[in-house]
Amino acid sequence: MKCELCGNETYTDTIPICPNCSRTEKALEFVARLHPDVGKIKGEGIAKCRLCSNECGFDDQGLCGLRIVHNGKLRSLVSSDKAILSCYEDSLPTNCCNAWFCEGSKLRGVNLAVFYYGCNFDCLYCQNWSHKFVSEKNLVTVEEMVKKAMPKRVKCICHFGGSPEPQLPFAIKFSKEVLKRRNVMICWEWNGAGRTSLALKAAKLSQKSNGTVKFDLKAWNPNLHRILTGRSNEQTLRNFERIFDKYPEVLSATTLLVPYYVDEEEVEGIARFIASLSDEIPYSLLIFHPDFRLSDMPITPKSQVKRCYEVAKRYLKKVHIGNMHLLKWALD
Repeated sequence: MKCELCGNETYTDTIPICPNCSRTEKALEFVARLHPDVGKIKGEGIAKCRLCSNECGFDDQGLCGLRIVHNGKLRSLVSSDKAILSCYEDSLPTNCCNAWFCEGSKLRGVNLAVFYYGCNFDCLYCQNWSHKFVSEKNLVTVEEMVKKAMPKRVKCICHFGGSPEPQLPFAIKFSKEVLKRRNVMICWEWNGAGRTSLALKAAKLSQKSNGTVKFDLKAWNPNLHRILTGRSNEQTLRNFERIFDKYPEVLSATTLLVPYYVDEEEVEGIARFIASLSDEIPYSLLIFHPDFRLSDMPITPKSQVKRCYEVAKRYLKKVHIGNMHLLKWALD
């Protein structure tokens, strides 16, 4: 497996260029090969959507798969009153990325984990790629979900997926209806590239309920970010700043340490960005497990984890390593 630009090792059959070349402008030539539908981003078409940073234009379906063209008109499979999702109760403390500092992990009861189908990103290493199987058989209403949140054992609600951005109108309305009836922590795990006005409304609910908003900051270099996800990181970083301005106490971040690609250079850029707002924001470095289109890659090498942790600690006071159990299978 040799880089098509420089001839160095690439580590996976999926990405045709090496980590160094993935950070250069030449990397953009390979984005459409890895993510064939990127032409829909801010594209032209019968239908247009403005729910996230993609601002899709399309003649068949949007990138998230939740909005389609039917008989020449836009049809949304979801709305503020209905969503395509699955959910389950997870005993507290749970394996939430924020469990190491979140107050919810100290409670007895359950977390209502709400998994939204569809996503506005196309990560090559997606750990929850079943979100791509969008089906109306998983359609639920606000009223049905509110009932699931009413038992006293439910102490928090985590919106994740996929990513909740393409279904934020529903997630926000559902959360508001629950908070009218009882006190429950509202938390979000997302890529952060939703429409800014909706992201702020979601963060306000977390602030009101003592919940958290966890951004998955996937890479710092914008070219590498497009290689790995098919998307820009511009809106994600902007929304992170906007939420910090209004609700700084809810913010946290994670970065998945994709072997050899998301290394200490990427982590340093992300950590420096977070620290420019506050060095008290919690930051988790997650050890990579091979999955989806990067299933031929190894677990993050121990040496890479160590270097990334050390550089993050130079900038931030609260740095954590997640998925530590995977290290027993990792290379040195």
